[in-house]
Amino acid sequence: MDPERTTRPDAPSTARAALRSRPFAALLAGYAVSALGDGMAAVAISWLAIELANGRDTGLLVGAAIAAYTLPGMVAGLGLGRLLTRWDPRLLVLAEAVVRAACLGVIAAGAVTGVLDPVGYVVLLGVSSLLGLLGVTGSLTAVAELLPDTQRVAGNSLITVTSFAATIVGPALAGLVIATAGAGAAIAIDAGSYGVLILAVLLSRRFQPPVPQPAGAAHGMGRALKALWHQQAVLGITVACVIFYALYGPVEVALPVYVSQTLHAGPAILGGYWTLFGCGATAGALAASWAARFGMWRVCVAVIAGWGACLVPLGLTDSVAVGFGALAVGGLIYGPFQPLKQTIIQRASPPGSLAAMAAASGLFTVPAAPAGTALGGPLVAAIGAAPTLLASGLATIALAVVASGVLLRRRRRPRRARPASPCPPALAATPPP
Repeated sequence: MDPERTTRPDAPSTARAALRSRPFAALLAGYAVSALGDGMAAVAISWLAIELANGRDTGLLVGAAIAAYTLPGMVAGLGLGRLLTRWDPRLLVLAEAVVRAACLGVIAAGAVTGVLDPVGYVVLLGVSSLLGLLGVTGSLTAVAELLPDTQRVAGNSLITVTSFAATIVGPALAGLVIATAGAGAAIAIDAGSYGVLILAVLLSRRFQPPVPQPAGAAHGMGRALKALWHQQAVLGITVACVIFYALYGPVEVALPVYVSQTLHAGPAILGGYWTLFGCGATAGALAASWAARFGMWRVCVAVIAGWGACLVPLGLTDSVAVGFGALAVGGLIYGPFQPLKQTIIQRASPPGSLAAMAAASGLFTVPAAPAGTALGGPLVAAIGAAPTLLASGLATIALAVVASGVLLRRRRRPRRARPASPCPPALAATPPP
């Protein structure tokens, strides 16, 4: 029996306790380095696209590059469902890291040598993202496998913290590297960061065979999507996330335009907004374990309402100081959302089906923000940046009101005995806690 699986069920739920698991600590270190590389890639991918465009159709190439780095993995994930129940979750992470490292390495080499062209760039970025859904699924299921239930909120928050911290350091580091060595060098560092993740996964622990399942129980993506429909807790948080992330998407378009055209300020102010958001979100993610004691669903709904409220001042004023305060508080409020959302999925998924449920949920949640961003451009062009920020904030608050009503209704609904069902009991609808 694996000693890492025999942790007491009443084990402490602090981040320090989670870090005592050597396999988890090794995996977290790999994620931290990889997240820093991705933070650099957020700038480097767009900048390299600008260089390759050479003044021709620059916007189209930048948009295609950003989309190629994310969306193909969601499409490919439809055909990879059975791998999710047959592979150890860290093998899923390993597979995605290997493909990312290889493709980004080729891009970096092509950029440095001058042989990379726009078409090849977009194609390589698309190939690099093909196993993206495996990586997202593997990270969520690996936490559930390596840590006991009481420590999962802490584990999820630590992984979220690495992502938020990377949004603070990564873009600034990318700017320095690009200025001194070019965008290709920054992408080479991102490729190397995935190499570190590969090493961390290999060091985290020997791989375990998946839990034996009855004949025919392997989840293809179609079956996982059907199971998602019947698992109300996971379905509920998935729907909330899709709308929440989609409403956030226009902010990424509207905020730069707001800074430029409404505030008549430069990139330093825009960078300050996102830096303050990242600092607040990092602190908020660290507080996820503390916030969870108030009820994970309550906190998630409160986060949605709070983030929407923080956007409203941006739509009503042109004060830089007010904007700084709103984004800092907004980040602090938003911080606990991701780790709590992940923990809800981990706890509500049927036994042996976490990977398939996480993948089915990810098929909808991962593309939601890019879709919102794509809609943000026409919206900003139609009504302006400040009204877009205001509309996003008010619509997000409305989402929180609706979600609160659904939770209250479910709490007041009397529980009825359910008739026998041919499906496993774990697949029966589970109301939110």
